[in-house]
Amino acid sequence: MRQTPGSSQVPVSVVGSSIFGRFPKISSERTYNLYISDEWLINTSGYARILEIVPEGEGRGIFNSIRGGFMIVVVNSTVYSISNVLAVTTIGTIATAHGEVFIDENLASQICIVDGVNAYIYNYSLGFPNLTVQVTTPLVPNYVVYHNTFFLFGNAAATGTGSSWYAYVTASPTTISTSASNTFALQTKPDYPIAVVRLPGQASNVLVFGTSVCEVFTNVGGLQNYRRNNTINIDYGCVSIRTISTSDKYVAWLAANENNAPIILVYTGQGYQPISTDGIDYVLSNINFPAQSTAMFVRKDGHLFYQLTFYNAADNLTLQYDFTTEKFFDLTDHFENYHPARNYVYFNGNTYFVSLNNGCLYQDSTNFTTYNESIGSVDPTLNYIIPRTRVTNTIRLPDTSRFIANSTVLMIDQGNDPGFIGLPDPLDNLPLPEYVPRVDLSISQDEGITWSNTVGREMNPIGYRSNQMTWERMGESNSLTFKFRFWSTSSVVVNSCIVDIYS
Repeated sequence: MRQTPGSSQVPVSVVGSSIFGRFPKISSERTYNLYISDEWLINTSGYARILEIVPEGEGRGIFNSIRGGFMIVVVNSTVYSISNVLAVTTIGTIATAHGEVFIDENLASQICIVDGVNAYIYNYSLGFPNLTVQVTTPLVPNYVVYHNTFFLFGNAAATGTGSSWYAYVTASPTTISTSASNTFALQTKPDYPIAVVRLPGQASNVLVFGTSVCEVFTNVGGLQNYRRNNTINIDYGCVSIRTISTSDKYVAWLAANENNAPIILVYTGQGYQPISTDGIDYVLSNINFPAQSTAMFVRKDGHLFYQLTFYNAADNLTLQYDFTTEKFFDLTDHFENYHPARNYVYFNGNTYFVSLNNGCLYQDSTNFTTYNESIGSVDPTLNYIIPRTRVTNTIRLPDTSRFIANSTVLMIDQGNDPGFIGLPDPLDNLPLPEYVPRVDLSISQDEGITWSNTVGREMNPIGYRSNQMTWERMGESNSLTFKFRFWSTSSVVVNSCIVDIYS
């Protein structure tokens, strides 16, 4: 890097996360569709549309049946079975056409689907499509999970009958039933038990969610199959059951209570803790439609992510928390709207999701470096560059005096993009290629509120692996923030950035 005599070299945090400072003056750092791995900034996974189940609609849920060896997918009001060769079979229809559904299976070949109105049982051992509506009065099934031979249901009823949650057992090949001894209530606060989940690593324990409190129950058998743990409760409930997700270690959800605005909580079995920062808490407190949300855990290349999406147009936000680095990042689709995934499953060696935006099945992989909306052969008009952006920290001198930014050098992996067409020979009189990867830089002198015009630098073609990219003459200011935009259909791997300043 060329250094001006008398100048100093200042590092810029190009490897960073989405900080969500409460005010831009505190921090305007954001990272879109990138995350940190081994102290480098790399691209998040891409996805490809692999199967059109129906042309239009809403993917409402996806489930991997371990014992059955197939996936259950709900699109609009129809339930489908998808085999390991992606053959689709219609199972039946449910009463609702919108909103997330919850699915689990027991040891009797029964798969239970809950849509917030009814519970439905599909028995795959019968050898033909069947979907039976269950009689659950006074329960309004809100959430289902299998635990120790029981289907456990949260209750959507917001009346006197909504004070209980229920455990159901197999009654016949196509039905389930409960009894008075399998009816339970929250006791710490007067609340509604809206969901129940297994506690990871605790074979007998479940966590029951209310709207302002959570309680731990233990499966003890006998006349009263579940008993509340009298020494444990969480003084937060759940804002939206659609944000509840579990992994091998954690339960995470969007939480609140009668005294506090929403935060993201994680329960480990040894206690709970918030993972959202003050800036993210402020963002969450301004969500207009928290019920129009979805969340899921997914593990990619050794990183465990909790992905939280608010898909109403008034909110339009996807946050991804990396438990490996303990940092937040932004995710988007190719239009820079919320990420379309609703539920991930790992099936037959691949990760799949259904889309909030259509009736298709997608495969997700870190080997995919684009958002491919075509099926089969790749249609270039439907194969989109992932909008990867890094807004850095703000450079200031300790006394906030003015300085001149002479040059900026970015270290980035280059010369490995197989899609690079290359510049034509001028003597051939050919047009410029349609695709040349590049990095755009714009700068802000007011902490990211307004931005300059972008100045692009083309990346090197295959084999030319010089890893420096330089911009010159960025002017005089007393604060400077950088926005790097990476335009590439290949991987993005970035490490350091240095600014040469003179004061």
